[in-house]
This record gives sequence, C-alpha cells and structure tokens, in this order.
Amino acid sequence: MRRAVPGAVARADAACVNVLETYRGRVGRPAGPGAAGRARQSAQQALRQLGGDPHRGNAGLAEYDHERFGPFLGVSDEGSAAAAIRRAAWESPKARVLRSPAPLTLGVGMDLERLGAVGEVVVGPEEYENAWLECTGRLLTTTNVGARAHVRYLLPPPCTVLPAGPERVVIPAAGREILAHARPFIETPDGVPRALTLYVEFDLRSRRPEPEQESILRRLQDDLYQEGGLDRRAHRLGLNVRIGWGPRGRDKLMRALALAARVGIRSVSVDGVVRKEADRMGSLPSLLNYLAPGLIGPVLRHAHKLGLVIRPRDLVDPDTVARAIWSSLNTARAMGLSLGKYGLFPLTLEDAREVVTLVQRWFPTWSVAPVCYVDQAMMSAARVYAGHDRVAGIREWLKSAARAGARIVLIDTLDKSKGWRILRTQGDPKGLLSGGQIAALNAYAATLGIRTLWAGGITQAQAYEFGRLGVFGIYVTSAVSAARPVSGRYRRDPMLAAEKEPTEEGVARVKLLLEAGFLRSRKGCPGSSAVRMDGEVQALLQALEVGDRATAERAQAGLTRATEEAWRRHLETEARS
Repeated sequence: MRRAVPGAVARADAACVNVLETYRGRVGRPAGPGAAGRARQSAQQALRQLGGDPHRGNAGLAEYDHERFGPFLGVSDEGSAAAAIRRAAWESPKARVLRSPAPLTLGVGMDLERLGAVGEVVVGPEEYENAWLECTGRLLTTTNVGARAHVRYLLPPPCTVLPAGPERVVIPAAGREILAHARPFIETPDGVPRALTLYVEFDLRSRRPEPEQESILRRLQDDLYQEGGLDRRAHRLGLNVRIGWGPRGRDKLMRALALAARVGIRSVSVDGVVRKEADRMGSLPSLLNYLAPGLIGPVLRHAHKLGLVIRPRDLVDPDTVARAIWSSLNTARAMGLSLGKYGLFPLTLEDAREVVTLVQRWFPTWSVAPVCYVDQAMMSAARVYAGHDRVAGIREWLKSAARAGARIVLIDTLDKSKGWRILRTQGDPKGLLSGGQIAALNAYAATLGIRTLWAGGITQAQAYEFGRLGVFGIYVTSAVSAARPVSGRYRRDPMLAAEKEPTEEGVARVKLLLEAGFLRSRKGCPGSSAVRMDGEVQALLQALEVGDRATAERAQAGLTRATEEAWRRHLETEARS
C-alpha cells in the first residue's frame, strides 16, 4: 500500500478549501438557484474530503437579534425543499424592505430533519452536504442530533440476596459476601477507603415478616461495622427492593422505605417490572419506568420526609451521555450549521444538568440548544412534574439549564404520533400550554438569560400568535407542508403513508403571519395598523379554512402590504434608538 505524502495531503486539502470558497462566492446571497453541474459536484466532493466546512461560514443563531428583526423561523426538512424555503424567505415582507439581508438578518433557517412516521429523525452525510450546497451564504441551517439521549449506565453497585433460612446462617454468609465486594474499596492503592454503598435485598421467595427483616438488617450492620472492617465514614449498607406494577408496587416500596428508616439505612434502590408505557418509549426517566407519575410522586415525598435517598438500580452515566451528544453536535458544527439542538430525554433534571454543563463547556462560541419535551413527565430526585405540574417542571428545567450555561433552548413535544400541540387554543384537548403560560415562561426564561425556541404542532394561525408573543423563534413542519407520495429511502418506513414536503406557498404564508404578529405587538405600531393587520389575518385564516382561494389571496396581499409598511416604521424607530 502506498503511503500518502504529507505535503500532497496538505495541498489536496488546501485545494478543497479553495473549491468551497469559490462555490460560496458563486452562489452569493440571492434567492435564485445555486451553482449546478461540475461546480456543485466539486464542492460536494470537497466537503467529503475535508469532513465539513473549515470556514465555519454560518453565524451562530445566538447572534440573531429577534427584538429588532422578529422571531426566527425554522422549517423542518431533509433538504429536498431547500430551494422553496429559500425563495419564500427572500420574498417575505422583511426581505423586501431590507432588500439584500444577510442570513442572520433574514432570520429563516432550514432545520435538517428527516420526517418519518415517528416524527423528526436525524440526518446523515447526504443531507448535511445538500444543506450546505443549498444554503451556504443564503439561509441559516440548524438540526436536532437526536430527541433521545443515548443513555449509558454505570455498573450497578453490588447487591447481596438474603435467602430464606435461620438468621444464624444467613447473616454470616451475607457478611462474607458483602466484605468480598467491599475489599477493593477498603484496600485501595493510596490506603484511603473509597466510598461505596453495598445493597442487600430479601429473596422474594423467603416471605420473611417485617420484624425478622428488621432484625437481620440491624445485626448485619452491627457485624459489618464492628468486626467486619467496614468504615462507617465511607461504606454504607443500602436496601434494594423489587416491585411490581401499579398500587401494589407503590405500597411495597413504601414499606421498604419505612423499614430502611427504622434500621438506619439511608439509601433504597428499586428494581421492578417495566411499565408498558416505558417499554413503548424505550425508557422513561428514573423510577417512572416502574411507576406512573401519580404513584411515584407520593413515594418521593415520603422518602424526602424520612431523609432517604431513593434511586433506580441502574444509574445513568452523564459523562458518557454528554460525549455521545458532543460527537453528533461536532459533526453539525463542522458542516457549518448555525445551531445544534440535542434532546435530553429520558434523563432526570439532575443528570440533564450535568450533561448540559459539559456540552456548553465544549462549545463556548457555537450555538447549542438543549431540548425540553413537555408532553413527557419530568423527574428530579425529589419530585415528578406532569399534568397540572407541567409549567412548574418547565420552570425547573429552565432554571437548571441556565445554571448549566445554556443560552438558547427549545421547548417541544416528543411523541409526535399522538398529535400534541405546544400551544393550546380554543379548548384543543391536544394543546399543552396556553398563550398566557407560554408568555410567562418566555419572560421567565429571559430573566435567566435564555432565549427560547418553540415547536410542536404549531399551526398557521398559531404562528401569528407566537409572533405577537415576541418569542425568539419557532419551528414548523405540517403548517408549511403538503403531502406527497412516499419515495426513496422513506419507503423503508412501514407506517409512513405520505411524505411531508414544505412548499414555497406554505413557508411564505407562515413567515408572513409570524412577521405580522411580531410587528402588531410592537409599542410603536399605531392602533389603526394593528386593527388592519388583525382584520387581514382573520380574513386570510377564515378563507383558508373554507377553501376560498381568491379571498385568501386578496387577504394575504393586503397583509403583505400592511406588514411591509410596519417593517419600515419599525426599522426606522430602531435606527433612531
């Protein structure tokens, strides 16, 4: 095999960089078609050779000024609709007023997602390359590297099973096994005992009454600490309990907590039968794998009252989770994207905070955004947030993310197949948050120094509402898309009946509504203009609902004119301030 000459490799890489720079200069910023033929093919080959764009030409989304230029709009697509998204963005009222805006002023991005039956899924090299070729210098690009974190677990601590039989036999045998597990943590290289919790559990078939269990645990602790060599400052005995489903599982766990508290054990671990809901989702946060939120909530409160630590048998390794996320985000950054989003489900709030802390440290200048999925119950060491506690959970999540250094976040829904919507309007049973709640959460995030993106079934009408709320940005899919036959590799998805393809018309309409809502809510917007814009929006939405295309076109044209006038007034005011 011939060895590559270092100088030749360097020259080849330099040539690839020149190819990319030439292509970038050739396509420029216009909304029309980019370079085709050999130029495009050469640029694609250069991207593959270099593994990305060394120029890192696209600015980070954190630099976008939504107070001046209105909410950012992200459109989910794997890249096939890039030209349509680009044309719609460059024909928006803001683009017309600004004439030749830079991508970070235009405020529109293609969000790289493959749209399967399960919802948005990650992209690969072909999608990254196509996004760069279609968008570099003209549109922002973002992606979500995965809704679920790739959870890895630490090796569980040792657990000794206490079988049936007389105490005089069971206790010495258990003591010897426990000491064997503890030996490496006693005889350490530096001679300093290393902390370890050693768990015991009662064999399910032993059916020992609680007084016997209490007696065994007390005697076992006395023997281990007085004669066995365990150091009370470093080594602890814990109780592991196996539970079943539903109220019976909860009751057994409550009894175990009471038993542990009576004998001075401070740590209880739980192993159990995985709920069907958890099995369908792959896994849920911590103890929610075994008990529903309404059952585990009282258990956590009781454990806190007793001063006990309660945990699942398997603990997440946040360091490994964070590194897996970093590798995917780094690919997105290398391909010149403006933002990388990453899911933290099914981590607890504590584990998520550790992951976000590391990810933020590794990307000090590039924009990364952790995602909060509000259709799922959230869990901390002391509390479950679900249903009526949803808003409180989001606030805690935001607070945790801010402490970890996050400056942009996405609030979204995870289980797309259930049709959840982030914004609840007109009593929609699938809506999760009211407009007032979103406004309050948006304001709260701002006090923490966080800019918030929103997604999850946002409709055309809701785009106008989000504009009025003045949010940092939104992501849309269905609101801008039309159905088309399943093609290409999407055919492998057995539950996908049709593909969602963003259309130029759909993107243009949502962009218009978002801009209009933003300008309508500005303090400098005259009352007459606000009334006019509200009227045009209502006429447009009503016409679309009944399929009156002619009326819809007239209303959209009127709204476009009103929005352009509002942009000129707004930008003049901003320039004077």
